[in-house]
Amino acid sequence: MNKPKTYNEIVRMKKCYILSQYFSNITENVFNDVYDFLGKSQDNTVVANKDVLYFIDSKNQVVKSLSVTPKNLSFDSIKISDRETKIVSKYESSIDRRSSSGSSTNNNNNNNNNNNNNR
Repeated sequence: MNKPKTYNEIVRMKKCYILSQYFSNITENVFNDVYDFLGKSQDNTVVANKDVLYFIDSKNQVVKSLSVTPKNLSFDSIKISDRETKIVSKYESSIDRRSSSGSSTNNNNNNNNNNNNNR
């Protein structure tokens, strides 16, 4: 791989390094494939679950897939694109977030009602 020359190339390289931290079989060739694919179009995306790395083009079509081996099982998926790097934790759950925020809101409402009644 050539030395990055622009800020965007440095960021893209960092994203490839992040991906390689999660999988043990990201070889130099795979690293270069991911780097080059992301550089071809801002709309290209690389998505990985624990078993497969998908190269998804701007038409949302899988153009290539590779088998991968996770270093650990602390994540469910990884999405890398020009706009984002998202690692979905194994322990993240939208239900958990929703229920905890609801409890907090109820507690705040109860506290406000108690304060109003004491005046």
